[in-house]
Amino acid sequence: MLGGPLGGAAMTAIATALNISEPTQDKIKKALTGGQLTPEQMSALQAADAQLKIKMAELGIELEHLNQADRSSARDMQVKTGSKTPAILASFVTVGFFGILIGLMTGDLKTWDNSGLQMLIGSLGTSWGMVVSFYFGSSHIQTEQKK
Repeated sequence: MLGGPLGGAAMTAIATALNISEPTQDKIKKALTGGQLTPEQMSALQAADAQLKIKMAELGIELEHLNQADRSSARDMQVKTGSKTPAILASFVTVGFFGILIGLMTGDLKTWDNSGLQMLIGSLGTSWGMVVSFYFGSSHIQTEQKK
């Protein structure tokens, strides 16, 4: 939820679970990706996630529909403007992601001694999933539309 329309609520829930005072995106990101979470903190995060899902259900908020609406507005903007920027960025993300994967499979790149490369492959993998979702839609919504 951090990257979506309910990012603020997710940040608050994470900050509360991890006892982060004055939460910022940087503090939250460092806490989640730093590899220093204790089992108690991980349990608190799971409990916060479950609580947030219950609260959203009580309020009638359907996260996947919000995310789909967000992608839809981006697609509508693309149709109206005809900008080449999304296609260019999508191309860079795709080439970068598969370039690194090929480097890993051939042994030219090694992630175990390069934390920057580990972060990059994670970010590119997430971004590539978003690119696919932008251009081809979400399987969750497509499944619901068939019902």
